[in-house]
Amino acid sequence: MRIQTSRRTGLLAACAVLPLAACGSSAPLAADGAVAHYDGAAEAVFDVLSDGDDQWSLAEETRKVTDSGGTCEYTAGTWTPEASLPAVDSTGWQERLDALNPVLTEHGFEEASRTTQDGSREVLETRDEHGATLQITEQGQVRIWGAEVDADPCDPAELGLG
Repeated sequence: MRIQTSRRTGLLAACAVLPLAACGSSAPLAADGAVAHYDGAAEAVFDVLSDGDDQWSLAEETRKVTDSGGTCEYTAGTWTPEASLPAVDSTGWQERLDALNPVLTEHGFEEASRTTQDGSREVLETRDEHGATLQITEQGQVRIWGAEVDADPCDPAELGLG
């Protein structure tokens, strides 16, 4: 019995110091601020990735509000640059990470220490305390999905969307 208590205490202590997303729970974001919050995060990422004239466009059909087993989730969508970013090697990715991390943390996302493979492409992925995942592909596509929002009912109008 004592061992189980110690394990549970250790797990609770670990969750206290780790970001909420790492422990499997998230805090919902107020519905009325969700769109502005994630659009602001995306815009900040574009500013870091851009060389000045680059533009990203949102695929409107990728912006969704869904009920996922009683949890209202917001997908901010997928933005694609007009022109793909220049290809980079591991050194170039590290430079991108170094430039992106302050912006990511400013918008509530965890710092990224490395990229991962997603199929045949290299991507940067990070999560925030609301359960959202932000992914950046090597070509510059930015996708944000899975944010838990406090919306009742769980529909786009609650977030101020059409």
